[in-house]
Amino acid sequence: MKRIFHNGTELRAGWRLLVFCILVFVFGWAARAGLVRLPLESYHGLHPVLFILADALMLLVALIATLIMGRFEGRTLASYGIPGIRELVGRKFWLGAMWGFAMPSAMILLIFLGGGYQAHGLNVTGAALLKYAALWLLASLLIGLSEEIMFRGYFLYTLADGIGFWPAAILESIGFGALHYFTKPFERWEDWFAVTLITIFITLALRRTGSLAFPIGMHAAFDFALIYLFSGMNGGEFAVGRLLNAQFPGPNRLTGGLLGPEASWFTFVAAIAAIILLHLTYREVKWPLPKS
Repeated sequence: MKRIFHNGTELRAGWRLLVFCILVFVFGWAARAGLVRLPLESYHGLHPVLFILADALMLLVALIATLIMGRFEGRTLASYGIPGIRELVGRKFWLGAMWGFAMPSAMILLIFLGGGYQAHGLNVTGAALLKYAALWLLASLLIGLSEEIMFRGYFLYTLADGIGFWPAAILESIGFGALHYFTKPFERWEDWFAVTLITIFITLALRRTGSLAFPIGMHAAFDFALIYLFSGMNGGEFAVGRLLNAQFPGPNRLTGGLLGPEASWFTFVAAIAAIILLHLTYREVKWPLPKS
């Protein structure tokens, strides 16, 4: 019976992962219960304030659950790839942000060359432009922080401890794509596939750079560029306060349709090219850290 729960060193990875998921569920339920009590009736659709609140709570839930498990296991946040403040605002983060901006730029360029992207001036001006730029910067940063720490922190570390890094990375990437597919409106297979490829890039970046600083920067810049800067759709809606009055004429395979540029077939090209380039640029395996 003991061997079912214990591997000779600690509680088996599957049981630890189950405890983490239970903690996330309990704390997440409490956070959502508090969120619905806030006076948010004036915020609708793809509004940055809704993202800021939801992702700040997700980040808090992920950190609390991770800290509890780390205390139980005798591991630090760094063991799970979670960077400290100095590393988070350091070189790796900004390198990730550069990659996160370059990928959507390449996608939009290819869509534009195919006749599927048109920008007809600014969508907002003056004080509103500054306001929404700041809000979407904050929202994108919190999206990057919350989703990376929730899904590629403790979760990926422990899953990899149980079944090996690459099986865990592939399973987690497919699962993250499925999460988008089954929880967002107007979903098609293209978005599932695109998100899976992008997540493989992110997990490779974590493995080769040694922490989530690079993936967080990449994720934040990627979302900021697509949703705000290039002003693409997401889940059938344009972002409130988006920078440009952009239009995406053409078939779904070119533009992504209601799902936005992320579901364009050109995203497959950009993501695969980025994975190959990242592999050639960062050759040394730096994560997970050796067990203490």
